[in-house]
Amino acid sequence: MTEIPFKAVAVDMDGTFEDNNKHFDHQRFEKILTKLRQHHIHFIVSSGRPLSRLRKDFYDFLDRIDIIADNGSILTQDNNIISRHVFTYKTGINLINFIQQNYPTTEIAASGLARAYIDKKASIKFKNSMHFFYPNVIEVNNLIKLPTSDNLTKLTLNCDAQLASELEKMFNQNSGEPIHCTTSGFDNIDVMPTRVNKGQGLKYFLRYFNVKPEELIAFGDGMNDKEMIELAGFSYAMKNGDPKLKAIAKYEAPSNNNMGVLQVLEEYLK
Repeated sequence: MTEIPFKAVAVDMDGTFEDNNKHFDHQRFEKILTKLRQHHIHFIVSSGRPLSRLRKDFYDFLDRIDIIADNGSILTQDNNIISRHVFTYKTGINLINFIQQNYPTTEIAASGLARAYIDKKASIKFKNSMHFFYPNVIEVNNLIKLPTSDNLTKLTLNCDAQLASELEKMFNQNSGEPIHCTTSGFDNIDVMPTRVNKGQGLKYFLRYFNVKPEELIAFGDGMNDKEMIELAGFSYAMKNGDPKLKAIAKYEAPSNNNMGVLQVLEEYLK
């Protein structure tokens, strides 16, 4: 019998594990997850989605998977939060104010530990999208006056993804608490505390599991998966993925609409 060459699996969600209709084959995944666990292989969901959304997505599997949410801001094991990275309250508010002043057409979703927040005046399209991704979202009159009891883990911005580097550079010039901007390529930017990314979250889990990076297989489609793909010994960019990520990954998986992640894992598990 050929030995499976990896001990941990990491998958992005949008454009990777799920199809364009936000679905994945639960029965097929159940079979794969069962086989992975029989071989003592860990399955890690590594997504820009908030924890509240991922808990809904994997409701039937939460006791058998690990989660990296908000692009690395929150880590869970056995459905319990084991690590979190947040902005200080002052920096979170300053960041929102900076974006509103310098990029006034940008719509903002602020993800906190307690819940997420969007402006009541946001467009219907943005509201509908954020209500899907943030099941616990509430609409507020002013994002500058968020509850002091809640710390922000991430901002999601609806704007040109090409602004990510510019925004990060401009804010960090005058901030004692630097930020990191990344994009999944869907006309949005995710803003997190500096040095927070999926790769750092995976390093935490790999150390805990005593698994080497070369024993990790990872799947992604956008540049917010860059650090994760660079880390993994077996790195796959989706057929539908960003060409920049394809240039970094060692292999290509079939399209997300063809359940490419499940196809590749099934081949290894035969």
